[in-house]
Order: sequence, then structure tokens, then C-alpha cells
Amino acid sequence: MQKEFVQSLVAVFSVLFILGCSDADPKVSFLRPIDNFEFKPSKDYVTSTLSSISLNAECSRFITSVDLSFDGGSTWISSTTYDSDTVMCSTDGKFQIDLSNTKAPLNTMTINNGDTFTVNFRAWSRASSQYVEREATVRFVPPAQIKQGVLAGAQIQTGSGMVLKGRIVSHQQRTASGGGFVVQGRVSQ
Repeated sequence: MQKEFVQSLVAVFSVLFILGCSDADPKVSFLRPIDNFEFKPSKDYVTSTLSSISLNAECSRFITSVDLSFDGGSTWISSTTYDSDTVMCSTDGKFQIDLSNTKAPLNTMTINNGDTFTVNFRAWSRASSQYVEREATVRFVPPAQIKQGVLAGAQIQTGSGMVLKGRIVSHQQRTASGGGFVVQGRVSQ
């Protein structure tokens, strides 16, 4: 009786061990989360352009659909409806969506330099009728281009709505001559 019980127990554990291993990831895992949906490496994104913002998440293969909301969860839109190229959670456990200000509702939002907006996500699991909610924050910081002629000395230079105050100390003065030169760059020593 006890010998048969031990043999049955060994057989069950052997089957579980074989089912828990895979060729790609040789780890034994008996229980996997069925509702995993986490933004990686962070849920905070900084972008310099609003035309294409790529958001990436790791997710369980049991996630069947993901909805997103730009208004705090009042209205929801399917991620595949918003972006037909959405990479849905599959066997590799990746989710990717590209947000753009050419699509509604981002095209109706006023987003200025330094503004942050939040996108809520609702991931539905096929294992249950429940969902997991996550949010990602996106901060818009466009690149700054400053074109300014710099004169040596303690003066104030103005132009293009910018004011440059300062003094260049301990510098070598070189003069470029010729017509139509525009110098752009950074003064370094």
C-alpha cells in the first residue's frame, strides 16, 4: 500500500516537472500568474515627440484583450481598435502599443512642453471575467533648439524670445570670416 502510494507520488511529480520545463526557459514553475500585466522597464515614459509613443508591457499569455482610457477610466477603447499594429500578449509575453497625436483622443488634447498625461489600461484574462488595471504616465519634453550668436564679454544678448546672460571666462578668441556663416553648437573647454 505504502509502496504504491510512493510510486504514484513520484509519477505525479515527474509529470509536473516535465510539464513545468520548457526549452526556451529551463525553469520549473508550477503556478504562473494568469493576470500578469506590468509595464517594463517602467510605467513612466518621457518622449520628445507625440507622433509615436511606444509603450511596452510584460503580460501573461492568458490576457486576451487590453482596453485603454485617456480620461481616467470614464471611456474605454480596445487597444486593437486604437492601433491595429498592437502586439497582443502571446506566448512570448509581450504587449506593445504605439500612441500617436494623429489619432483620437490625443489629437484633441492640448499637450504643451512639460505636460504629463496618464493612460489607463484594463487587461482582460481569459481564465476569469476579471481584469487587471494599470496606468502609464507620459511626459512630453520636446527637444530644445537654441540658435544664438554669442559675443564674448558681460553682455545681454536677446533674440527669438530667448535671453542669454553670461560671461565667457578664460577663452581663446578665434574669428571666422566669410559670408553667410551660421555657427551652431556648444562652447566647451
